Amino acid sequence: MHHRLPQLVLVAACTLALGACGKKDSAASQVEKAAALEAAKDIPNAMIEYRAALQIDPKLGEARLKLGDLYAQTSNAQAALHEYVRAADLLPDNLDAQLKAGAVLLLSNQFAEAKGRAENALKISPRNPGALTLLGNALAGLNDTEGAMDRLNEAIMLDPNQGPLYSNVGALQLARGDRQMAEASFKRAIRATPNKPEPRVALAHFYRSQGREAEAEAMLREALQVDPKSVQVNSNLAELFIRTGRPLEAELPLKAIADARQDPVSQFVLADYYSRTRRVKEAAAILDKLTATKETYGLAKARLAAISYSQGRAAEAHKLLDELLTKEPNNRNGLLLKARLLLIERKYDEALAMSKRALAADPDRSADAHFLSGQVYLGLGRTDEAIDEMKQTLKAEPRALSALVVLARIYSFKNDKKAALEFAQQAIVVAPEDPDARLTFVRIVLASGDTQRAAEEMHKLLVQFPKSPAVHIQAGAMAFAQRNAAGAREEFNKAMELDTASAEALAGLVTVDLSARNPRAALDRVESRLSAAPEDGRAWLLAARAYAMVGDTAQTHKALTKSLEIDPANLEAFAMLGDLYAMQGKLEDSLQQFQTWAKREPKSVAANTMVALVQERLNRFDDAKKSYEHILEIDPHAAVAANNLAWLHAERGGNLDLASDLAQVAKSQAPDHPSFNDTLGWIYYKKNLAEQAVPLFQQALEKDPNNALTHFHLGMAYAKLGEDSKAIASLKRALALDPKLSTADEARRTLADLQIS
Repeated sequence: MHHRLPQLVLVAACTLALGACGKKDSAASQVEKAAALEAAKDIPNAMIEYRAALQIDPKLGEARLKLGDLYAQTSNAQAALHEYVRAADLLPDNLDAQLKAGAVLLLSNQFAEAKGRAENALKISPRNPGALTLLGNALAGLNDTEGAMDRLNEAIMLDPNQGPLYSNVGALQLARGDRQMAEASFKRAIRATPNKPEPRVALAHFYRSQGREAEAEAMLREALQVDPKSVQVNSNLAELFIRTGRPLEAELPLKAIADARQDPVSQFVLADYYSRTRRVKEAAAILDKLTATKETYGLAKARLAAISYSQGRAAEAHKLLDELLTKEPNNRNGLLLKARLLLIERKYDEALAMSKRALAADPDRSADAHFLSGQVYLGLGRTDEAIDEMKQTLKAEPRALSALVVLARIYSFKNDKKAALEFAQQAIVVAPEDPDARLTFVRIVLASGDTQRAAEEMHKLLVQFPKSPAVHIQAGAMAFAQRNAAGAREEFNKAMELDTASAEALAGLVTVDLSARNPRAALDRVESRLSAAPEDGRAWLLAARAYAMVGDTAQTHKALTKSLEIDPANLEAFAMLGDLYAMQGKLEDSLQQFQTWAKREPKSVAANTMVALVQERLNRFDDAKKSYEHILEIDPHAAVAANNLAWLHAERGGNLDLASDLAQVAKSQAPDHPSFNDTLGWIYYKKNLAEQAVPLFQQALEKDPNNALTHFHLGMAYAKLGEDSKAIASLKRALALDPKLSTADEARRTLADLQIS
């Protein structure tokens, strides 16, 4: 036995050595296959072979360098960055590896790391113009303008015919504010390399930075004459056309890019362009071809589904996504799109499951999956989970604008003014030109009570975004709140001019008309909208308000009925219809009519809801509760039934935990509905959770600022929290709005107690 052991060890050592030799040979053969495929321009399969080689031997620096080149060719910048940096680490004496790693680090704004690669390159080749240029650009990114200028001028001295270097110097001169010298440097770059388009593109960028759009366009057209197939020139021209409101002119340069590159990325860009310009047939034709290739199948299929959904073909969109997810169960794009569509359709549980699957499919790219989960939680009314998901989004992508805006709004609703303002300020730092971020900031400043600052910020927005409908709508709402009807009308009209389909602008104008006792003007507006969009449920409700003001009962009834046919969850329409019957003294007759309707259509949520509402008005509360429970058996997500049943439980000594669950169901279906927020807030108040109730009342009043009952509820919540001055203001506002409010006596007693104390 003692003689056998060394022999066994020797055999094992040989086996290991042979295994290692086999692996080395296998890696080398994979690299050879990859090189042959690359030479044959079979890029996808070449990439597969390089990756296979690196799985066998991760330290093959040359293979990583080649794979980085292929990723760069296919515009996969993140993967190229990873491979170039690994290659540069493995090949410290390879000048090409150091320069390529530095270039991609520079493009990803990692200036300190790019500087390190440039310095490595200069150790290999001390007077290399490319390395000096890389170092100069890295120093510029680190705000060392003088050092950058020195390095770039040194590179120019070594190679005076490098046009891009003059362009870089021009950019630095422009950064220092020396516009004349900068323009001269850009023009010198063109003279140094007259047969290259890049210096002309740089000069065009300079012109655009100075607001000289016509000269920029002329320079880009000149660059196009130099190289009609230049991707850089055509992409800049396309972007200029879109930015200056000429999207149709962008087609030719985008097609030129697709023809020149012959790659999936440019094909997708062209398809997206056709989708945005509503040329869905052209978009679908490109995407259909892309579904034929394994690498592009998933993305193309998801795009086709998105087009179908945008065209109103929801069933077809879901079918396409189901086909995709059957073939590729972990396709992240398909999972995310499926989740978004389910969220739009308010199928929150299914949407959440899909977003969680998307997160599990690719944890390294988690930002959008976390954001989508947060949106679903918001739809469910679960704000704490929504906050957590939004913060996870920011952890994955610290500059995620949408998450910052949503967090600002949530904290505003929760009455955490400090946190709301903090996130709103972060949002405008990330995107100072984004109107949505700026509007959120204005609303939060206004909610904090700083009306002067809000007005100043609103004025800046109107100057900066004169063509934003949302900005004019907010300005109109502010003017109306300040009882400036003329100013409100002017702003709402501007919003309508910019977006003729804006429901918010139309509602604003109708509100102004009705407040001015001019229902005829309101009707003219609404009837014009309905002739163009007869299925607009909100417009039918606006029409009902106007008809009611002129006393046209028949038309009011017709408008409300139509509104409910389109949107059976519209609580306001139900309430108005109930008021109409009550005013006519026909509650018993109307109950019989609705019961007949419910018998004829036993699964109709609208018919059964009207039965329950009339039963409530007749004080038959037990019957109403049974009717609401029956509706929820038909549709567990029926918002009006859930809300009203929750209210009955809360007001008539029922189970507050059950009431809370029901109110959450209602809120999940319409998170911004003022009545649903008021109901949930009042239940929290009754459960001694006044701190959670306050933001819900505030959210309700944002949508319905003149609701006396909600002001009463808010005042009572403030009183319970010991915020006496706020409580007094809210209770006085409630009584001013409706002195005969059902809770007026309680409001007066509470006011008296607060004022005595």
